[in-house]
Amino acid sequence: MPSIISSLSYQYKMQTNARRGLKKQLSTRTHGSLKDMTPSKSIEKRYHVQADSLLGRPVYYMDFENTEDKPCILYFHGGTFLTGLKKKHWRFIKTLLFGTGCPVVVPDYPLIPEHTHKKILTFCMEIYLSLIPKCPQGIVVIGDGAGANLAMTTVQQVIQEGLPAPRQLLLLSPYLDLTGANPIKNVLAHRDPVLEPDSQREAALLYAGSLHLNDPLISPVFGSMKGFPKVSVWTGDNDILYADTLLLKEALQKAHTPYHIYTYPHMVHNWMFDRIPEGRTALRQIVMALREYL
Repeated sequence: MPSIISSLSYQYKMQTNARRGLKKQLSTRTHGSLKDMTPSKSIEKRYHVQADSLLGRPVYYMDFENTEDKPCILYFHGGTFLTGLKKKHWRFIKTLLFGTGCPVVVPDYPLIPEHTHKKILTFCMEIYLSLIPKCPQGIVVIGDGAGANLAMTTVQQVIQEGLPAPRQLLLLSPYLDLTGANPIKNVLAHRDPVLEPDSQREAALLYAGSLHLNDPLISPVFGSMKGFPKVSVWTGDNDILYADTLLLKEALQKAHTPYHIYTYPHMVHNWMFDRIPEGRTALRQIVMALREYL
């Protein structure tokens, strides 16, 4: 049974039509609040933050002086490829810093509609390549939502090119199948108050550009999982993207890739960022999963 707080949160999201945010942003072509896209004051106060740029985009390096001792965490935020970093992402990043002591790298990658997958994935690969010589203890890649898509696609490209693979891949409410063709999503769409299928498809088409939505560069769940490190996934069975995790599980099993999927009953998209008991439990699990490799 879900906690009372999570049940109230779910009812609030259902009644307030939380889905409207993406639809409004698509119509206005906005990326969110600019002040939320930079590290929070609490992070800047407690941790060493260095702002740099790569291919004209901001990249934030936190506690990067620890790279000789611990692996670097490369985090790709979610937002359906349209929305920039938000306060919830910085709260999560602060948890990673405090819980692991690892340096964390947060790229503010290019967004739709100004850019398609080509520019976005090029940027993601460049940031990974730039970290290889700087992180002798290796790299851990984390992503949520659309950021999980970028994380997985980047790892696939890294392995295909024979580059050093990351030590771990962690995916939170991953958006891995952009086709929208999975019939399970039709059932889940009525239970998830956060994501709306039509807006998702519009964003997916903008991201794909000239490629088909089933191309592995767009929907990495259809790509190769061979050579992957351990994959850990956090999902909820009221998340419309739970259907993507089910496809991912099949692909990982076929590739004989080690994995662990944490499925939380009644949870919706990106519930692990909510201030609810289930969210706090998931954050502890994420930190513990990272500590396994320290």
